Amino acid sequence: MKDLYIIGTGSQARYVIDICKTHRIRGLIDIINRENIDKNINGVKVICHLDDIADHVPVKSDTDVIVAFGDNKKKEKIVEKLSEIGYNFSTIISDFSYVSKFAKIGKGCIICQNVTIQPNSNIGNHVIIHAGCVIEHDNVLGDFSNIAPGVKTGGNVEVGQGAYVYTGAVIIPKVKIGKYSIIGAGAVVLKNVADNSTVVGNPAKKIK
Repeated sequence: MKDLYIIGTGSQARYVIDICKTHRIRGLIDIINRENIDKNINGVKVICHLDDIADHVPVKSDTDVIVAFGDNKKKEKIVEKLSEIGYNFSTIISDFSYVSKFAKIGKGCIICQNVTIQPNSNIGNHVIIHAGCVIEHDNVLGDFSNIAPGVKTGGNVEVGQGAYVYTGAVIIPKVKIGKYSIIGAGAVVLKNVADNSTVVGNPAKKIK
């Protein structure tokens, strides 16, 4: 069993603490506030700030990290920094989720409870899929995308890099969601969404 260090101290970090069964969690790394160092969060100690990670977390084959942070663009920068240092990234999947043996899951992902991922879907790197989501067949979720609780996608949906699909949204089959776009909570998406767009409502419409 490998050691795991969690980058982040917020809700996503608490998800990983809750669902992780495949690693020994050795500590949390704070991203924002040095005052959190030495605090205990759900039984796990905050050991250092991200700027000091190389002094506290070894780069070894039996040591993994995972970035648990909600800002998709900042998450990308953190992953880039950690990759340059040489850390290995782990994917954590809840025992209470179903992932088809014909689906592909990238590195650094967090798959929470009661998620269904159907055959031939391709989940990119550093994606988080929150509790209760249904990712249908032949979906493609881009790197660093964030799928909030209760989202449901039809077959052959594509979600672009860094996109954020908020709670309870529904995306019908064959729709493409652009990079860094935002899908509002409860939206019903019936047509493609351009990059860097925000859509809300039923049917979903673009807003400024």
